[in-house]
Amino acid sequence: MSEPLHIKLHPGINPPNFNCKVISSEIIDGSPWVQFDESYYYPSGGGQPADHGIISSDGTKYSILDVRKRTEMLHQLDDSVDIDSLMNKSFTAEIDQQRRGILCRMHTAQHLISAAADELFGATTVGNQINIDKTRIDIGIESRESFSKDDLESSVNNFIDSEVDVSMSFMPRNQLIEDPLVRVNMNLIPKHINQLRVITIEGIDICPCAGTHVGNTGDIGHIQIGKVKSKGAGKLRVEYTLIE
Repeated sequence: MSEPLHIKLHPGINPPNFNCKVISSEIIDGSPWVQFDESYYYPSGGGQPADHGIISSDGTKYSILDVRKRTEMLHQLDDSVDIDSLMNKSFTAEIDQQRRGILCRMHTAQHLISAAADELFGATTVGNQINIDKTRIDIGIESRESFSKDDLESSVNNFIDSEVDVSMSFMPRNQLIEDPLVRVNMNLIPKHINQLRVITIEGIDICPCAGTHVGNTGDIGHIQIGKVKSKGAGKLRVEYTLIE
């Protein structure tokens, strides 16, 4: 059974090609999906979309259109592909580096926005959806009047300009519970999961997270906060984009 091997690699930008073999296939909702013996593609989850890419063998190429993690890692191919012909065949897999790079920058920026919103307004992140063009974060905030879009944007861009290292490690759950830089609600993580993959932005934020990230905040580039709208009592939706 293949594992999501991306979690062992950091930073997540510019992922290298890797070799894999098709070990199972199935049709889901009319589309062909295959499982590899090994995969470094990021499966959709945690608010982050899946990687896209290409697999190739003997000059023939197939596009990877989506990746899902269920019990196994499944990779969606174009509807025209005869998946039976791919069984037990070896491929070179390439991850779309431009797409991955943007998502790494967007996801790391989300950690910074969550940290800044907590420090500035006592706000907690209650949801997010990372995308290529823009990303949204939903924050819980007691006082709407205390929120300042300009202050939030300035704080995040200052974190970026400080060029702080972003590291990945694996930590036991009890090491994180009392740390003030851990801003997520640890009770939302299933109790049976004790060893967690942790992304640390030194002195700013510590977060259990399976997503892909840059290696230094300076790699993000500045962000710009766009629409801010109410999503009901005590909740704001904040949208932001990357400034190239």
